[in-house]
Amino acid sequence: MLLRSMRKGFLSAIFLGLLVLGAVGLIFSDWNGMFQGSGLGKTDVATVDGTPIKIAEFNSRLTRVLRQQNISESVAYQMGYVNNVLEGEIYDMLVKKDAAKLGIRLEDRIVAEQVKSLIAPMKTGNMTDRDALKRFLEMQGMSEKQLVAIMRDDTTGQILKSTVASADYVPNALISDMAAAKGMSRTIEVAFLPNSSWAIKAQPTDAELEAYYNDRSANYMNPETRDITVAVLDTSEIKKPSVTDADIQAFYEDNKDSFDIPESAEVERSLIADEAKAKQVADAVKAGKSMKDAVTEATGSDKDYQGKNSFAKDGLPEDISNPVFAAKSGDVIGPIQSAFGYHVIQLIGMKEAHTASLDSVKDKIRKEMEEEKSSNTVFDATNDIEDRLANSEAYHSIAKDYPLTMTSFKALKNNSKNDKADWDDKEFQTVLNKAFAQKDNAPSELSDLSSTKLYSVRVDVIAPAKAKPFAEVKSEILKRWTADNQSQNNLIAAQKQVDDLTSGKVAFETLNPKKLSAVTAAGNEALAKDVTSRFMSAEQGKFIMAISNEKDGIYIGRVTSVTLPQNTKPTAEERKNLEANASTANYMAYMESLQAKYPVTINDALLARTYSKQPSDTAQ
Repeated sequence: MLLRSMRKGFLSAIFLGLLVLGAVGLIFSDWNGMFQGSGLGKTDVATVDGTPIKIAEFNSRLTRVLRQQNISESVAYQMGYVNNVLEGEIYDMLVKKDAAKLGIRLEDRIVAEQVKSLIAPMKTGNMTDRDALKRFLEMQGMSEKQLVAIMRDDTTGQILKSTVASADYVPNALISDMAAAKGMSRTIEVAFLPNSSWAIKAQPTDAELEAYYNDRSANYMNPETRDITVAVLDTSEIKKPSVTDADIQAFYEDNKDSFDIPESAEVERSLIADEAKAKQVADAVKAGKSMKDAVTEATGSDKDYQGKNSFAKDGLPEDISNPVFAAKSGDVIGPIQSAFGYHVIQLIGMKEAHTASLDSVKDKIRKEMEEEKSSNTVFDATNDIEDRLANSEAYHSIAKDYPLTMTSFKALKNNSKNDKADWDDKEFQTVLNKAFAQKDNAPSELSDLSSTKLYSVRVDVIAPAKAKPFAEVKSEILKRWTADNQSQNNLIAAQKQVDDLTSGKVAFETLNPKKLSAVTAAGNEALAKDVTSRFMSAEQGKFIMAISNEKDGIYIGRVTSVTLPQNTKPTAEERKNLEANASTANYMAYMESLQAKYPVTINDALLARTYSKQPSDTAQ
């Protein structure tokens, strides 16, 4: 294994750094059948310390994952996705084994809480926890004992993994090694085998092509469409009740106390930052100069002149209001210091407390009453419409009483664009999202569309998604069938080439390889980006193959030399980033140690037979 082999030779010091940089994945197997005769059973896709992972169990989990991603098994295999899923299974099994060996066991109380949380969504009505658990177990086809064991194992594994990954101490030597690994470059020799180099001799029959299509029909779907009707209520068009002079008079009389105006002081004032200049202004005003002229003379501008205002006593801070309300007309108060500067105030006069006249406040009262009555009218209208919608009353019937406008949209997809000129694009998207969230054809409740508009949407027709007819996509299917067969043939040939190169049966020169110097993790223009990490993690001198979806072909190559920068000192930013990534290194180093404790083997032949479908009748 690469992780273990890196302990030897000049790369041993930086194996963790490579892990942090994401260049090294967990490699359990190679292309040379190193696990042949290792004790794997015929139906074991892998073993972890002698514990098998059966192909049937693994295939069940893999199928669910691939179905969600709409990826076929052969494509997933070629992309390395099948191996990724298997690695995840192996990781979990390694951690669970180590937790058991270390004697880590969760308390029953914690497991019970986990189970209770798991079954919570199952509870309805007065259902007890016990009934919900029974229902869950029946749905899953397992016993309570099996569930508890699974929950205990999974939770224990998660805790152990997070504990390992959270260790944040990173030795200086390791930081330096990581920085060196980041600057590593490699010289590689590669040959590229394009999938398109394979010519397909025999074309499939219609029956074979249709069978191929049926396995992938999910990728050739006409999406679900919906016909909907949208009812929009424009609240600005709802007739508002009028407010009469009698209404205003009655409101004024009933709320007269709220129109009481307390005693107020009319003042002229300035606010100046400098105390000496503020005193100069105060003295000038006392001597008879106007406040504005005094400010301009003392400061050079009139920007500190605040003008004339009226204040109630509680409208000013006490240290200002007390001297102002104790003064006589014409008195100059200040300078008085505050957090904003120095106040100079001249009292113009006092206004006695009084009640505002009806004439002075009737416009304000009218506006407030109109707004309140309008709000109540809209509220009553929307409540009535909601009730009528809940009772399945038709939109056109409700529209007889309210300004309700109906619009129909036909054959909408969940990504349709607005094609109606009188509809705002943003409002259309809001309605579309709502329409595809509907579970039935009942009209939705009223929801906000804009500041003055509410809407309800009704789904009239749902046309379910369905696969396109085979005849409609036959040419596209044939193209894909051809590409799949070419890539499968190329994969088989590439695997054999690697075997022959490794055994010495053929010379690499027969493939006309190219030499690429100074290749770094950032890549090289002559090498596809999606295979760079594969070559940056490859063992020096060993022939490997790397599938490139970007270039639609396969690279075969080897690393001929590795160069590390000398006397590398990370910058402060690099150190910070490396320390942040240290949890990844801790986790991967832990996984590497687990492989030493619990040997892992993978049945590559079984994976290939199961997931790399062989072409039926093709040749080069």
